[in-house]
Amino acid sequence: MKANPLVNTPKRWLSALLLALLAVVVQTAFLMEYASADLLPALLDGVFSIALFFTLAYLSWFVVNFVSLIQVDVLMTVFAMLFWLGGSFIVQEAIGTLLGAVYAPFLATLPFRLLIGLLGWLLILLGYRLQAVRELLLINTEAAEEQEMQSQPVERVKESIDRITVKDGTRIHLIPIVDVLYIQACGDYVALITSSGQYVKEQTMKYFEAHLPDTGFVRIHRSSIVNLQHISRVELFGKDNYRLLLKNGEQLRVSNSGYRLLKERLDL
Repeated sequence: MKANPLVNTPKRWLSALLLALLAVVVQTAFLMEYASADLLPALLDGVFSIALFFTLAYLSWFVVNFVSLIQVDVLMTVFAMLFWLGGSFIVQEAIGTLLGAVYAPFLATLPFRLLIGLLGWLLILLGYRLQAVRELLLINTEAAEEQEMQSQPVERVKESIDRITVKDGTRIHLIPIVDVLYIQACGDYVALITSSGQYVKEQTMKYFEAHLPDTGFVRIHRSSIVNLQHISRVELFGKDNYRLLLKNGEQLRVSNSGYRLLKERLDL
């Protein structure tokens, strides 16, 4: 099961939370301005209604992730809106009962709720579909690149390097390979990530793959070569997707061929 794109990274989780808070503020302001509701009932209505909406949006991912039919999207949208509006009505009645009075006629707020609900739902559904297309394109691209890498095996040199020279203006850095956490492809350059900083060198990934000791470094992805000494763990991330966690907390994507190499080198 692929992770829900609303919460699969801290950045997206925080963005979803901020959007939810913004929706609460908008709905609270609307109820106070156009339905003459007091602050407390309007705020409670906003919090519970938006929480219900985002719960439905979160659960819908498990349908979108398995079924890619427009008819399913339409039916899911209809049922989600009916469920959300019904839940909002129950929330409003419950708040009105607790506070001792009906603070706003539900029918007066229905057009606004429906408009905001449909707009938000369609945006989230579109985001889900775009994420699914992006992941499919990424999988196909990586499969083609892995096949190309396997069809052009790297010829390793007899003597591997023990340090990397990087020129930085008038300075020249000599970086022992034991200090390199991983190497990341950056176009025509590579980024050497060390515990003391990052260095950029005009060189290819194939060069380092051929010249680094194969007992200490593994190319785990078309754009990453990692130092085995700095690996914390390798874990499954979604269906047939893997990620590698370094001891410093960083995460790297692992291709299928990279995972096979890791299994061989680490005896997994």
